[in-house]
Parts: sequence; C-alpha cells; structure tokens
Amino acid sequence: MRSVVLPSGWVYQVFTLGGAHSNPLQVISFQTHSTLSLVICVDCAMGSGPSAAGPTDACAKYRKEAIMAEQKERTFIAIKPDGVQRGIIGEVIKRFETKGFKLVGMKMLHAPQDLLEEHYIDLKERPFFPTLMKYMTSGPVVAMVWEGKGAVKTGRVMLGETNPADSKPGTIRGDFCIDVSKNIIHGSDSVDSANTEIALWFKEGDLCSYSSCAASWLY
Repeated sequence: MRSVVLPSGWVYQVFTLGGAHSNPLQVISFQTHSTLSLVICVDCAMGSGPSAAGPTDACAKYRKEAIMAEQKERTFIAIKPDGVQRGIIGEVIKRFETKGFKLVGMKMLHAPQDLLEEHYIDLKERPFFPTLMKYMTSGPVVAMVWEGKGAVKTGRVMLGETNPADSKPGTIRGDFCIDVSKNIIHGSDSVDSANTEIALWFKEGDLCSYSSCAASWLY
C-alpha cells in the first residue's frame, strides 16, 4: 500500500464488507473526530488489481452506500428548560432546518430524574451535579434528533461553546444566553455519544425515516 501521512486527528481502520457473501470487499475507513469522512476499497488504495483502472462494481456500490450512510448521521439536540421558557424552540428548529439538516424525531417532556442521571452520568461525581439536576427538572425539555452529513460536528459548532461567554456571535449560545448555568441547549459531542443519547431518549418507533425532497439540493 502506498504510504499515507494522515493529518492530526485522523485515523483509519481496515475492515471487510459483505464478508458472509461470495464477493466480500475489503475497505479502508478514514475518520476524523468520530465522523465518517471517506471509505475506499483496499485495491483502490493500493493502486493495483481491477480498481487500478477504475473502481470495481463492488467498490462503487459500497462507496455509494458509505456516502448514503454519511448523509444519515444523526445527532441528539435538547432544548433545556430555560430555552423552552424563553421561547427559542422555533429559532433552534429554524437554524437546523435552514442549515439543511432533517428533523427525524422530536418530543417535549418533563424529563424524569433517572433519565437525566443516566444522560449526565459522566458528571455524577462533580460538585455541581445536584444543581444541574434541579435545573434540568425545573421545566419541560424539547428533545430532538437531527439527521445529515456531519450532523454531530456541525451541530456542536452551531450551538457554540459550553460557556456562552466563549461562544461566538451567530451561534445559538452566543446569541441567546449569557451564563454557563443557563446555557439553554445540549448537543451530542461525538457520533458514539449521539447514538447512546438517542437510544436513551427515544424508542425505535419514535424516529421517522423518510426521503427529503431537499436532499438533491444539498448533496
């Protein structure tokens, strides 16, 4: 295989697709910040074999599937009680829809304590955890799942920094809040976290899979 120098933060993994079938395809997945960025077959990467002159049918097929999977990345976004009370639900939805992401799940609820404790389990030993629980149970929360290419990473950029004071104008926190204790919105910080949070807040049947007529104008 040709020597490849990857930029900082990038990793790669070699794995086999369709291993149970008669014509499995070995591919390389290049990723950065837990987001699928590129998938190519090993033959193409080596510049040998049938794909030296062009991708094989299997390679083209799996490339297409990888691109489609990339466009279906999902992230969990939750508008916290202060965001609900201040009436910015519509503004948040507008920003994500205008960006081009697809809403596939949404519900308003008074989040129970056990759900919140599981969601924030990594913060359970922090001294501010009781205050966080009081804040998150102080009113209804709007939980959403958004779908699209780079939904996790781009969603975090749209939200801004955890501390609104560090958030740039134009981000949600940069425009709508002041103090870190009332930062109005939550967004998944990785694809793995998104999958865990979505499974925690939504049942399988709660999410809608559908084709958006805007997709051909986005990708």
